[in-house]
Amino acid sequence: MNRHALEGGIMNWKTVYIVGKDGFCDDVVRHLERSDIDFMKGYDTQQSNQDHELFWVPENMSMRTLKEAIGAKTVFKYRLRFFESLEQFIETINTTEFTEDERRRVERMRLIDSAA
Repeated sequence: MNRHALEGGIMNWKTVYIVGKDGFCDDVVRHLERSDIDFMKGYDTQQSNQDHELFWVPENMSMRTLKEAIGAKTVFKYRLRFFESLEQFIETINTTEFTEDERRRVERMRLIDSAA
């Protein structure tokens, strides 16, 4: 948590759920710590190899401000998706299965990338 949250009075928080490729959490935390944004990490998914994490950020913070603090390169590198509601987050977790056609396309892209 940033020191600014400790110095001031009461702060209202909102929950932001982030979904992305494995290993994104360390980079996200590093960027947020370097920014001037107050945040609290929700739970430690690093031990369980999860592809999601939650953070608490100031209630009045826009999603754009959060994404700018994390940085476009990190957002794209890990294909990060951001959710402000638990319902959207759960729906995404439950529907992240690829169809057979999508799996073939992903495999074809991987083969093309490895050949390049």
